[in-house]
Amino acid sequence: MSIINTFIKHLGENSRIYSMREFDDLVSAEDHPGYMRTHRADLLLDRIRFLASLFSLLVPLWLVIDYLLLPLEVFWPIALIRLVSTAHFIFLSRYRAKDVNLKNSLLLLGSMMLNLPLTFFASTHYLVMLPPEDIYQLPVQLYTMLPYIAVGFLGLFPLTVLECATLALLLAMVTMTGWSFYDADPLNHLLPTLWMLCIILSIVLFAATLQLQYMIALITRADHDPVTGAQTRKSGIQSLAKAFQQAQIQNDNLSIALVDIDDAKNIISEYDYATYDHAVIEAADILRDGLRHNDMLVHWGEKVFLLILPGTDCEGGAITVRRIHSQGLGSLPDGSPVTASIGICERVADNMEEWSDMLTMVDARRDRAKSLGKDRYVLCGESGEAPGEIDNG
Repeated sequence: MSIINTFIKHLGENSRIYSMREFDDLVSAEDHPGYMRTHRADLLLDRIRFLASLFSLLVPLWLVIDYLLLPLEVFWPIALIRLVSTAHFIFLSRYRAKDVNLKNSLLLLGSMMLNLPLTFFASTHYLVMLPPEDIYQLPVQLYTMLPYIAVGFLGLFPLTVLECATLALLLAMVTMTGWSFYDADPLNHLLPTLWMLCIILSIVLFAATLQLQYMIALITRADHDPVTGAQTRKSGIQSLAKAFQQAQIQNDNLSIALVDIDDAKNIISEYDYATYDHAVIEAADILRDGLRHNDMLVHWGEKVFLLILPGTDCEGGAITVRRIHSQGLGSLPDGSPVTASIGICERVADNMEEWSDMLTMVDARRDRAKSLGKDRYVLCGESGEAPGEIDNG
């Protein structure tokens, strides 16, 4: 443990990484929350479209150089290869997806990065036919730069260490294969090429993880309440709207629950604001600990939290709120429990056409739980009527 603590202290002093959780988030995206994965997927796709648009212009323009420097029997097949490459870049530049997710964005990024080294690899079949004159060495050298350009562009994307290393390894394998085919004495070039790729990869890894670290910090600061660590109401509305849209497209379930801490005024009058603040923070921590990685916790009001539960039906939502009710949301200094009134709504079961209708429904059910004596929940049902199913646990 002392070694780990020393390592984290060193990272904190030099890289602003103060916990193993922050370090793990830079290594792998496995534990990234849903909102972070969504933000990163959107950003990756935007940059993919931009770079693909750029290359869809640059790749065909390179044909002018090929035409001036290459003999026609080599130029025409390479021109065809470049046109295929350009068509792929045009497809990526115009790509639109109804459901943007991190996996698809990474696959698109991988296909774009492989375009350049595959163009080099396909071209080597014809470049080997060039005579050894010096005039033909310039186009050959230009083509051998394509894999380096592809690896370098990885540094423009906020990637984890594992994502960046996987893509770079794939690019390096294609590059090595191309070099092996082209060069009669591959050992003279493979080792320097591999060494150069390793150096570039180190720089790219550093740049990609720095972008990711900055993105995580920026999104967390902008979209999250600094006191409870939950999403702000504004961010929560955006998350709910996106989750509702995805649920509609996939015809999937979506549940939301409104958790309203009971007797807030009594807590303040009997104790003080510090005790009340502590109760709210403790409730947020307990709620967060019970969520899955793709669920979202929103600080909806001063003492109110909204749970967004993608892919959760009525039964799953009932299990969630019953667990919250049974375990409680913490305790006060005298040992008495902190309770809450909870309403829940599910898109399919409640026949919701808009996400705003879900908020109206869940608010009504929360109010119904309070009017029935607090410390209870009102579940969703087969009908869309506000009272729903009443349960006090």
